[in-house]
Amino acid sequence: MLTKLFLFLFGLKTSLCSCQPDRHRHGFSRAKRQYRIEQVGHMPAVANENSGLATASGKPTFWTHNDSGGKPELYEVDSVGNLLYTWALPDLQNKDWEELSRDPQGNIYIGDTGNNTNTRKDLCIYKVSDSHSSTKAEKITYHYPDQKDFPPQKSEKNFDCEAFFFANDSLYLFSKNWGKPTSKLYTLPARAGDYTAVLKDSIRLNGMITAADISPDQQTFAVLTYGKVFFFAIEEKKIDFKHPLSCLKIGRGQVEALVFVTNHDLLVTNEKGKIYKITRR
Repeated sequence: MLTKLFLFLFGLKTSLCSCQPDRHRHGFSRAKRQYRIEQVGHMPAVANENSGLATASGKPTFWTHNDSGGKPELYEVDSVGNLLYTWALPDLQNKDWEELSRDPQGNIYIGDTGNNTNTRKDLCIYKVSDSHSSTKAEKITYHYPDQKDFPPQKSEKNFDCEAFFFANDSLYLFSKNWGKPTSKLYTLPARAGDYTAVLKDSIRLNGMITAADISPDQQTFAVLTYGKVFFFAIEEKKIDFKHPLSCLKIGRGQVEALVFVTNHDLLVTNEKGKIYKITRR
């Protein structure tokens, strides 16, 4: 209850914040005039706490799921939220599912990576085929190289992850900065095994990262915070924070999930299940 209250208050605070501090600190341009934001639908009742979005293979549809305590199921929905299919995965455990991603081969990655208390030692990402033909999954387990204490000191609570995506045969994970206002970027191999995540980069943002995705052409990635989307360029296939592009203030409450639908347009959902489309003008 206290965590949810904190998230509500933090979400309210950050949704009212402008991009100005981040523009000044990192050189983001202002993106508001470049995009149109409109509500296009609502998630079905079964996905009442949706916390991840990924495109489905070869279809103009999307996969989503519920977060901690939800059933181990994926839900296929269209862009306005109509429920098309429920994919039960009874062999998996939804301890705190937070994010989805898909690779070009049609594998879906389900992130059981939520770690609000920074005490988990069983963090994992499930890899399942988008063919619906199996309920089995490969399991990618990992730990953070820089976490020594469980829980760490309050100022060091940076080991919650609610955002990642697949690229370059790897998974790129973004920490949700509960402690110091710094998000860290880690990488993992996108195959079954037990790994130590590799710390690649970090950035100070005025907000906690709740979702991330990479554009279909692999030229841009975006991270979502409560109330804002930050865009970064990718140069020479290197994914890091070194090429900030723009900051888009979106508001719309406690936004939790984001996915590119084209190289420039995205879908975003919030904790009330509302679906918004962000369209490049």
